[in-house]
Amino acid sequence: FNGRGQPGHVHGVTAQAILRDGEFVVQAGSTARREWAGIGTEASGYALMHGELCRTGVLVNQGDVNVFTSDYAFASASAAAAVVCGRPSNGTLEWKVLGEITTYKEWEARQLSAARESTA
Repeated sequence: FNGRGQPGHVHGVTAQAILRDGEFVVQAGSTARREWAGIGTEASGYALMHGELCRTGVLVNQGDVNVFTSDYAFASASAAAAVVCGRPSNGTLEWKVLGEITTYKEWEARQLSAARESTA
């Protein structure tokens, strides 16, 4: 999945992620917004997570953006999108299948439909 072309991309961020064991894993080298920009949400869990990843070195400053120093597993696509975009985000709509315009939500629905058909 790719975060390029999302609202956060305006701020120079590009991120890629994979699904692994039910977690949304943002890949090392992906970029995230340098500072939390979600006005009025600075005390939210995602804002605190963004700050914690900066403090622990998972995200390090590189010019105008932060860079993921290692793969990082998030519990949801929305948590990953919020940290990358620096604001509350609907990850099922923000993330796109790499090379496509298909959202994560659309991709997930197709996967569930295919799984149902294969068991029918």
